[in-house]
Amino acid sequence: MEDNQEEVNSGFEIEVNAPYSLNYLIYVQNIFLNSRNQDRETPLFPYVDSSKWGLLNGEFEQTYREVWEETLNNNYLSGMYVHNGILDFDKALFQKLFENNEIGVFGYLESVKSFLAWWDGIYGKIAIEGIFDEDRMNKIYKELSKSINADKRLKIGLIYDRPILTGQSESSWYAILTIQDVFAFRYKKRPELISKLLNCCKVN
Repeated sequence: MEDNQEEVNSGFEIEVNAPYSLNYLIYVQNIFLNSRNQDRETPLFPYVDSSKWGLLNGEFEQTYREVWEETLNNNYLSGMYVHNGILDFDKALFQKLFENNEIGVFGYLESVKSFLAWWDGIYGKIAIEGIFDEDRMNKIYKELSKSINADKRLKIGLIYDRPILTGQSESSWYAILTIQDVFAFRYKKRPELISKLLNCCKVN
């Protein structure tokens, strides 16, 4: 699916994609959180048995934050980093979340296989990008363009769930939005979302 993009004479643009890398990390985050709280009434997606995957024990959360920050920076610096195949190309980074042994290698490969089985289908990446449809994007674009005159592009990365284990994920001219953020724009949280995106559009 091509990136959604809106252009006007001012030169301000919006580019939207759903990165494989960040959504894979959300996927692993949720698996980890489910494994630590198996009694929760509403498990996070996906709910799978990862007991034989060799996820890091004790160091996972700190390592996850480090991997997330590096991945976020890579996405910010290069639009090529969002592509299919990144989980193989940069597997040394993502495999840090697993034990450094045969069990961890197996677990990483299984996690990628599980993620791609969902993400590469019409119910994964394409469905999530579809949530940020043309009409909704145009409305957000029009709201932002009232305050932005710069000839720059705001890049938006869509992720399917909240980054619970990390802090703020915004950078200059780069924003991370969740499905919840996009749906909230239709209702009473519209000013909060616009304010969040405007903060990312401060000219350096």
